[in-house]
Amino acid sequence: MKIKRLFPVLFTAAFLFQASAAMAQETMQTKKMPTPRPPVYGIPAKTLPKGLWIIRGYWIHPFFDKKLDTHTGEMISLPDNMTVSSNTAIAKVRYGITSKLTAILNVPFVNKKMTLPDVTKTGTGVGDIVGALLWKFHHNKEKKFLTSLLFYTKYPVGKSYNLATDELPLGTGSFDAGLAFLPEKEFGRFDMRLSAFYIMRGKNKSDINLGDMTLFSWSTAYNASRNFIMEGSWVYKTSGNNKHNGVVMDGTNTYQFQFIPGAQYRIAQTFLVQIAFPVTLTSKMSFDSTIGSWVGLYYLF
Repeated sequence: MKIKRLFPVLFTAAFLFQASAAMAQETMQTKKMPTPRPPVYGIPAKTLPKGLWIIRGYWIHPFFDKKLDTHTGEMISLPDNMTVSSNTAIAKVRYGITSKLTAILNVPFVNKKMTLPDVTKTGTGVGDIVGALLWKFHHNKEKKFLTSLLFYTKYPVGKSYNLATDELPLGTGSFDAGLAFLPEKEFGRFDMRLSAFYIMRGKNKSDINLGDMTLFSWSTAYNASRNFIMEGSWVYKTSGNNKHNGVVMDGTNTYQFQFIPGAQYRIAQTFLVQIAFPVTLTSKMSFDSTIGSWVGLYYLF
């Protein structure tokens, strides 16, 4: 009986897939499609041509093996009687409003689990949603150099308060807003991207003002061929101490420094498969992993 109930769903999915494929093929024929060289990891400075879309989906899985010792402020190995796991699938949509302005929407789906000797905590559902605008304000086509600004907002959609004793939060509970400065340049087969990102974080439902975040990254990609691109990124992010009723909560600051090697392969002109392995070099966070995995798909139409 349950299998029969799936028939309408499968039929609808097949129809939508066929319709979207036909629309994509028509779009390719009626529009001059660029051959994208997107970053594997990080924020691209390039805006979309007017009327074009990008759909990205990727899965993030850190292999948690460290936790913060709140007494010493040092990262230590997870005890044998404790396990922490996290899987996040993120859907990203971009749309070219004009050739200089691109709208961005990120929707994460989070699955988390923490096992302790006396309890197992889990959290599953939609996380905090991001909406942003990318504005390209300088472009030297001859020198293949451009600079953009990213206007960032994050909305506390993920459940983060009134949690049961066996629940984990899915978001921070705060509304955040930020600005990123994004220069990018092509050197033949090389692409170099820099970013400087500042995020003002708000107050969560526990009346805690979360410390503002700063992120710096430097990424270099090498286009080994038209279809195969290798990339290496250095990423440093930090957050200030939280505050409660105006009082600084010492020791609540965080930082993380990572090297992220990655690669992508072009299956079709505007369709790529991407993979990266974030390696944490040093950090101070509640939980962290020495290495993680990141797998994604990129489609421009």
